[in-house]
Amino acid sequence: MGDEKRGSIAFFSTYRPPLPLDIYSSPLLVTSRKDELHMTDGLSYNYNAQIIPSNALKKILTRPKMASEGNGADVDSGRLSAMVFVSERENLETLHIALQFKNDDENSLRVKVFSFSDVFDTFNGIRMEDSGCIAGDYLVYVTTKDELRDRRQPWTAVYKTNLKTSETSRLTLKVISNLKCDRVADLSPAVSPSGKQIAVASFQNYGGWDGEIEDLKTDIFVMKTDPPLGRKMVIRNGGWPSWGSDNVIFFHRKVGDFWGVFRADISKGRATEFFRVTPDGMDAMTPAAINATTVAVATIRQKSKFGDIRVETQYRHIEIFDTTGQQQPRQITMNIRPKADHFNPFVIDGGKRIGYHRCKSEMLKVRVFPTFSPDGSKLAFVDNEFKNVWVADNKGLRIVQKTRGPDSIFAPVWNQNPEKDVLYVCMGPSFNATEKLDICAIPEASRGRGHHKILTAVSNNAFPSTSPDDY
Repeated sequence: MGDEKRGSIAFFSTYRPPLPLDIYSSPLLVTSRKDELHMTDGLSYNYNAQIIPSNALKKILTRPKMASEGNGADVDSGRLSAMVFVSERENLETLHIALQFKNDDENSLRVKVFSFSDVFDTFNGIRMEDSGCIAGDYLVYVTTKDELRDRRQPWTAVYKTNLKTSETSRLTLKVISNLKCDRVADLSPAVSPSGKQIAVASFQNYGGWDGEIEDLKTDIFVMKTDPPLGRKMVIRNGGWPSWGSDNVIFFHRKVGDFWGVFRADISKGRATEFFRVTPDGMDAMTPAAINATTVAVATIRQKSKFGDIRVETQYRHIEIFDTTGQQQPRQITMNIRPKADHFNPFVIDGGKRIGYHRCKSEMLKVRVFPTFSPDGSKLAFVDNEFKNVWVADNKGLRIVQKTRGPDSIFAPVWNQNPEKDVLYVCMGPSFNATEKLDICAIPEASRGRGHHKILTAVSNNAFPSTSPDDY
């Protein structure tokens, strides 16, 4: 180990914002950004929240690690409220409880965060937890704490933890054999208004996961909170259930090219008729029911393509839809931050406020395609618009090659001879097999002279790689 050499790896990632996600809420009648309320302490990535009802919070405050933080009188007076959410502050995606103390300033909260597993002494191993929600005396959630049985198969299971005793039990069916048809994994638990029923999106009827990425093949099952669970399927082909009443479930599914939110009446068991709440021709997902006829959803009203400079309707926003047709959709986040993506709405104070998570900043400075020079002294990369090549070294950070517009340059790589100071890049539309795409050399790259030389003939050429003897 004494001769071990260590270095650095540069990379970029997709589907994860470069700035932390955090949780906010807004009233239904939004007038300005000042109406938006920050719901956490601002540390780490925080998302997927649900409000903790007053009765449940009073039980949580009896736990030894919480008893000094407040009491029932604080809850009844409105001085203290709480929510359960996912945070990555302990290098795992696990549930946390935020105690929210009201300040004199109505637009701010003093927040103190506790790990759910620390408060209730549940699990302490490697795991992920999500979708926390309250069912009477229980916190219901999904976790991967159980042992994985099969490679490339989900093993998420729904559990409940008693808020008084911390007794924890599994609600998802256990696998009883190694047969594919017996693989059961549940997602997105949601509790009915009475607290007596739990809806989940489940792979149960599909024999597990079959490689799908965005459109997961799940059905919605309903079970009782207390045994006997009486688990039964109520909606075929649906995900992300949310209860409008004890007989009404909102959910999302993909139909054709677009995601939509639907409403189903399950009073007679399995639903066979579905009412589409959101219009076709736009994406709508992750419903949060306010009541049996009103639901908050995340929408993308106009699809975008890779390389687009997005307009406001191409961002993900929170809207409220009325299924009776008496009210037009109500925009929530479009009026606050039109050029930011907002996710996974949740209901506060019976619908007086709507919560969601978003990036902390809408002015994201993202870099892609990093490449080190052979001696490690220089780092080159492309901006997120695929418009300019940048170099960072001991002289600072600067643009060394500009193009006329976005989606014009990508995939830089250094010549293996550091004395030559040459970068090779792709110039032309990215990831488009039908357009002309050239490999170009940028001589004296770190000097930023802005010159380049085309190295390839008329064709589609991409992703250059230089050999060690390229001198």
